[in-house]
Amino acid sequence: MEGAKKRISNAIAIGAPAYNAGNIKECARVYKDAAIDISSSLMLPSALKIGLDKAIQTEYGDDNEEAWGFRKQFDGIMEYQFPFMPTNENTDSLTLEKFTDRMIPFQPVIVNGNVMGGMSEGQWEAATHTFKGNTSLANNGGFSSLRWRMSNVQNWSYAKGIYLKVKHSNPEQHTFRLILKDMTCEQVRGANFKNVFSNPTQSDEPILFPFESFDQIEQMGRPLKGPLFNRGAVIELGLMAIKPSVVGEFELKIVEWGLYTSTL
Repeated sequence: MEGAKKRISNAIAIGAPAYNAGNIKECARVYKDAAIDISSSLMLPSALKIGLDKAIQTEYGDDNEEAWGFRKQFDGIMEYQFPFMPTNENTDSLTLEKFTDRMIPFQPVIVNGNVMGGMSEGQWEAATHTFKGNTSLANNGGFSSLRWRMSNVQNWSYAKGIYLKVKHSNPEQHTFRLILKDMTCEQVRGANFKNVFSNPTQSDEPILFPFESFDQIEQMGRPLKGPLFNRGAVIELGLMAIKPSVVGEFELKIVEWGLYTSTL
């Protein structure tokens, strides 16, 4: 990934000035050459390689469309985070405490990309604990999310983190996000903490998110300066399906989730 990001940075350093100078054809050529180099060198996870290969094989209407087609793929690669996945570690020393209706609400609030003009859709099937829907790139959209808003501030200071046991669609490509909000986030509109996760092998083992991993507060995907996540003042928990790894239909089943503590 670092090699891919360096190759992209070099391509943008040449392609963007060419584009701004009116030489759009040269920009598109530089971007395509970089995309072919990255794809052929196997630098990317399959979730990103699929999109890049599609961009390489696309017949574009003109140079401008081609340049932006590659630039969108490059931006997705530059923003990519390696997901948390089911642990291979011995979990005998951990105590798993399932979420109950007293800890989080029974029904979440649905927040889709259409709040900013997009056309994504999502729903929560409470009976099966399944988050499903469709993410659309139309109108600069591309995400669907669920938010469990606590009626009272939760103190999870006694726990080490959150665990998930999940199954999901397109396991080799789809990744999702776990969202947390503390009272600090309440002071900034749209602020939260996120971590990416997936279960590519459809393992039954839990995915562990230590609270320390929620170390960057952000707003609409943009990092902000601020403290680490405060596990003693939790106000919201959420799930998100978002581009570029989830485009189109998706399904995420929560087999089990909750807090984990160490018995050591």
